[in-house]
Amino acid sequence: MTAPVGGPEFINALLFVAVAGLFLLFARDWTVRLAGVVLMLPRLLAAPLTLGEVLLFGCTIVAAISHIVYGWKFGTGEPESEVPEAPDAPEPDDVSEPSVCVACRGSIPAGENKCPQCGWSYTTG
Repeated sequence: MTAPVGGPEFINALLFVAVAGLFLLFARDWTVRLAGVVLMLPRLLAAPLTLGEVLLFGCTIVAAISHIVYGWKFGTGEPESEVPEAPDAPEPDDVSEPSVCVACRGSIPAGENKCPQCGWSYTTG
């Protein structure tokens, strides 16, 4: 035999679903928040709330409203369309002094861009 539909077990089941709805109030999407409110309504309408339930619902709803208002005030909102910075132009090679070739460890004379021994340069690799 089944229990009557208005019994304490049914009210507790509705409370369980309503608590799940309370958690949905903290979602970012408005449709999910609305679903949370819909999940809470049957418990709120089924029977008078106990003091513990009033505290649970009240504190959570106040926290959710604070969360939403804080998000409006301090949220990032829409990302600003920033113009990407142009890369810095490479500095010209300093060829005023002789340097060491990275590839063959030979000497690149002053005023030259390429290694005379292996042909390596910083621009062509």
